[in-house]
Amino acid sequence: VLASATPSMESYYNQIHGKFNYIHLPERFGQAKYPQVHVVDMMKESEETDIYGGIFSRLLLDRIQDRLDKKEQIILFHNRRGFAPVLRCNDCGEVSMCLHCQIALTYHRDGKYLQCHFCNHTQRTLPSKCDHCQSFNIQLSGTGTQKVEDELKVKFPNAVMARLDADSAKSGVNITKVLQEFSKARINILLGTQMIAKGLDFDNVTLVGIINGDTGLYLPDFRAGERVFQLIYQAAGRSGRGSIPGEVVVQSYSTDNSVIQCATQLNLKKYYNICLDERRTLNYPPFSWMIRMEIRGKNKSAVEQSISDLNQRIKKLPKGVEKLGPAYCYRKKLRDYYRMQVVLKANKEFDQNGSKVHAYYKSIIANNGGLKLPGNLRLVVDVNPVSLL
Repeated sequence: VLASATPSMESYYNQIHGKFNYIHLPERFGQAKYPQVHVVDMMKESEETDIYGGIFSRLLLDRIQDRLDKKEQIILFHNRRGFAPVLRCNDCGEVSMCLHCQIALTYHRDGKYLQCHFCNHTQRTLPSKCDHCQSFNIQLSGTGTQKVEDELKVKFPNAVMARLDADSAKSGVNITKVLQEFSKARINILLGTQMIAKGLDFDNVTLVGIINGDTGLYLPDFRAGERVFQLIYQAAGRSGRGSIPGEVVVQSYSTDNSVIQCATQLNLKKYYNICLDERRTLNYPPFSWMIRMEIRGKNKSAVEQSISDLNQRIKKLPKGVEKLGPAYCYRKKLRDYYRMQVVLKANKEFDQNGSKVHAYYKSIIANNGGLKLPGNLRLVVDVNPVSLL
């Protein structure tokens, strides 16, 4: 039994084609009404208030105060932990990067340190000047949950609030304690990342605020929109689960994007059909089988040479198969390993069960004495990957 308010695109596709039996729940549990959803265009908000990059819109602040006055509870969702995701030089544009991952270090207010959220490399001393040009004109940019929390304390000093993210919830005991306090209405505002987007059921929560609905929307991955839709849809579902009708405020700089529009309309079927049309056109799952072949290693030139050797072994593609790459992965370097990939996509009209593309990729690796890699490199094969990042 697969149960979800937001099934995967593959599950939805299998259901509409009769491969899965589908049982639809037309009403919320206890016949609770669906929440009223408001979308705030943060570009217009910035123009009207002359405050660019503000965390809270006027509407969301007004709704938070209203719920506090009524002794009702609020959940605020922001899917980016830390205080600020970027430390940048305003003169040369240099960003403080992880030495092991080539990914921007996130500043954490608690402890005043920079940390990589992929390998946990930590820089305990915040630099006073740019390492590249020696300028002292460096600035923290962007917003994490710690920054949202600080702003909340300024705006609503009398409210009791708690933050749930990977930094504040180091163990299951901490999470359970916070949720128990919230269930007893001892906490007015619960702020968190994706860990609070699903599964929470509190009758007194009548407002959900999504600080930035665009987070993750423009990642170069074919599932990026699906993930953002599911997070917004699930987070919105935390509001108004009891007898009191709920509201949701979604803040976005991309209000014309179909993901944001459909998620805020709570229209799953419309978005999934739009997404399926896009994937059919671009030959992505569920209309194709995918095989991702990644070569990773600490020697950059060796990785580049080996992915070139792998690519040269791909001669004539079978009918219905296309190749992406070779190219660096979006996350080019992780934990000191450089990463490059080649992706094969096999249209299911020509390869119904994926056996042809499986046999093809195995022949690529095995033919002509087999693919030879230096001892310090690895070939990672991911069949039907959930991400291309």
